[in-house]
Amino acid sequence: MARQMSAKFDDLLIALEDAGRPFPVERLSDLSDLDRERMQRLRAMWPRIADDRRRDLMTALGQLADDHIEFTFERINRFAIDDPLAEIRAQAIRNLWECEDPRLVGPLLTALAGDSHLEVRAAAGTALGAFLFLGETEALPSGVLPRIEEGLLAAATSDSADEARRRSLESLGYSSRPEVPALIEKAHAGGEPPWMRSSLIAMGRSASKPWGPKVMHELSSPAPPLRLEAARAAGELDLQDSVPSLIDLLDDVDDGVRRAAIWSLGQLGGAAANEALLRLVDRAEDDDEIELLEDALGNLAFVEGTRDLLLFDLDEDTEDSAS
Repeated sequence: MARQMSAKFDDLLIALEDAGRPFPVERLSDLSDLDRERMQRLRAMWPRIADDRRRDLMTALGQLADDHIEFTFERINRFAIDDPLAEIRAQAIRNLWECEDPRLVGPLLTALAGDSHLEVRAAAGTALGAFLFLGETEALPSGVLPRIEEGLLAAATSDSADEARRRSLESLGYSSRPEVPALIEKAHAGGEPPWMRSSLIAMGRSASKPWGPKVMHELSSPAPPLRLEAARAAGELDLQDSVPSLIDLLDDVDDGVRRAAIWSLGQLGGAAANEALLRLVDRAEDDDEIELLEDALGNLAFVEGTRDLLLFDLDEDTEDSAS
């Protein structure tokens, strides 16, 4: 059996290398969770696989992992961060969005600071946001968080490309460093839509209620990308006053804005949000939107149940104090 599996894996590697054979997309699940020996064989074959097929492979592995949580291609993605082709390096970084291994921080910081291609630096700036969040919640080893913050601050203020600076700013939204609010304010005040959008993403991630008025204002922006990010930030910041505006956005002409409003109403809860989402379920026809609505209503029910439990606990504490 082991010999058969080994022969099957070798045939998959040959199929990847042979440009004359169809790309073996239906067999890529065999690359999940590779052991050391099979990874070494893939490494040896890698330089012989054509650029376009390596690129197709990395894109397909990312999609496969998104569609099937039981598959993991972490070893391949970590190896591909050093691929000669920038598109592949960037895709490998994007594919690692669920990885929480602190050992990945070093390669990401190296890519952010030194890669010659914008796409790779931007991908690294985004990926480091997840580790920054972990650091803020004390889930990283001591000393890692400051390295991430310094790397992102340097990129956000001095990278030669707008996109890399913006992605780094978005990730810095998770940071409690005192320099960050001024960077977010500057990005928003500049009036350039891409920077304003990034500032709204950072505001939402900050968990800082003082950004509320700016987020509320952008809910009525004429630009759909700004309405979208403001709608999402409203839910992240628990802006209860935004519920009427979010309900209005359920009829927005932009699908992304509508979906962001659905998500945030599920986060915020309340009778008005519940009724609006139920009305939308009754007339929804798109399967993806129905699933999103059901998730939002499920989370809303959880939020309301949690609040009821907290109120019950508070009432008990008050009675105990009175007695």
